[in-house]
Amino acid sequence: MKKKLSKILAAILCVCTLTACGSGGQESTPEGESAAKDTLTIATQADMGDKDPINGITTNDTIKIKAQVYETLIERTVPEQEYKPLLAESWEFNDDATELTITLREGITTHNGETLTSEDCLFSLGLLRESANKSVTDHMDLENSYVVDDRTFVIVMDEPYMPVIANLSYPTCVMVSKKGYEEGNGDWANMDIGTGPYTWGEWSIGSSVKLTGFDNYYVEGQPAIKNLEFKVISEDGNRYIEVETGGADLCYNLSGVDIEAASNNPDVEVFREYTMDNCYLGFNLREEPFNDVRVRQAIAHALDIEGAWNVCMDGVGQPAKGLLPDNITDSIAKTDSPYHVDYPVYEYNLDKARELLAEAGYPDGFSCRYHVGHMAVRQAYGEFFANALAQIGIDVEIVALDAATNSQALKVEHNFDIYTWGIAATNGDIDFANRFFYTDNANNIFGYSDPEMDEMITAAAMESDSAKRSELNAAIQQKALDECIIVPIYQQEDIHCHSADLEGFRNGAYQAPLLKYCYFA
Repeated sequence: MKKKLSKILAAILCVCTLTACGSGGQESTPEGESAAKDTLTIATQADMGDKDPINGITTNDTIKIKAQVYETLIERTVPEQEYKPLLAESWEFNDDATELTITLREGITTHNGETLTSEDCLFSLGLLRESANKSVTDHMDLENSYVVDDRTFVIVMDEPYMPVIANLSYPTCVMVSKKGYEEGNGDWANMDIGTGPYTWGEWSIGSSVKLTGFDNYYVEGQPAIKNLEFKVISEDGNRYIEVETGGADLCYNLSGVDIEAASNNPDVEVFREYTMDNCYLGFNLREEPFNDVRVRQAIAHALDIEGAWNVCMDGVGQPAKGLLPDNITDSIAKTDSPYHVDYPVYEYNLDKARELLAEAGYPDGFSCRYHVGHMAVRQAYGEFFANALAQIGIDVEIVALDAATNSQALKVEHNFDIYTWGIAATNGDIDFANRFFYTDNANNIFGYSDPEMDEMITAAAMESDSAKRSELNAAIQQKALDECIIVPIYQQEDIHCHSADLEGFRNGAYQAPLLKYCYFA
């Protein structure tokens, strides 16, 4: 049986004029193919929490659903890791990279029946600016950005900022109908104002989410399958059983225990692809004792990263080797280029860990809370690390919360000591550092603040020469690792499976499969 196995390959970050040519969004179901049935049923791990694509929950599980309803101006393709037009037809920087002119595709209809215009796009960016994910609009001078005509607008930047292309592909940077938003009084629960191939249907909280194909989608022939149903099944093994028994056509996040069974099932196809995410252990640097670098380094030395992967991952993914996934590739960057910095010398060494704790004034250790979220694998890591830290006197209380509550505790309330999260490296360029290490950035959960780091990030973001920007980026990574702001744990891998009669399955950016291409053979 033919298996669909792929890994992320090399890519190029475009920071110059790009035009719409060969965009994946223009493909449709092969001629002569027709859907054998009109509903694709997906077994997914978690509910979406809310319908808000801008302020709402943006875990991998929620993005997989919301990405079918809302779209961005630019898409990052996988595995190519290229930036291509989606809602945009083309874009172009001015000579000093302080203005970005964007031209929209013709004939984009929003779910409330309006034509998507330049005014809608600037309005959408304004919503993002006022949201919890406002960092996506960093360096955009939206007050002075302007409309040229219905399909053309200019984003003005307060300084040259090359990662703006990556930011415009971020899953919260969606374009919506201004009229629909205003008429709905900003209540996302009761609005359907996106541009995606599917519209909102029935949502049974904690049970299922149903979507309906959008008849006026701007690409003819998409989506090929009329309806989607996401069945929420939190137990790892039970999702595969749904596919095996015919209760679902597609299973997200196949657990390690089921990989072999699915691979040996002639009625099932397995999809594997390394993601651009490294999972990490983070600290609340606002509070003692984690504001002391020696404490953070002690914890890093106490963690057997490879041993934890062997116990917790069942052969999925791989141990982290640095801040960025090791499949980051040039111009995004080859692994041997300056974009990728290997893990520093925080070898597994309990004696060194105890020594550092004593130097920091904690010879007998301390107690702390470890937020592990809702994912079984991160909870497994939590138990492994709790046992490890007990060996150096640190008493760990595991805190497992649902996605929405955990996100609130970490990103809004800052009510945590240590936690597990993921770095979604859209590329090996500077946008990841800006999001995670710049002072007061919404994604800077740990509260890290260093004027020198801010200056380094700003300098890299303004540098148009990719080789020079690469060197600056390397220095930023090394500083982050030296100061042990985070401890990289593992690189994630998407492992999904689907019934053999489902064709056209492909992954999108941010681990959001592009279901508009799927059809039943």
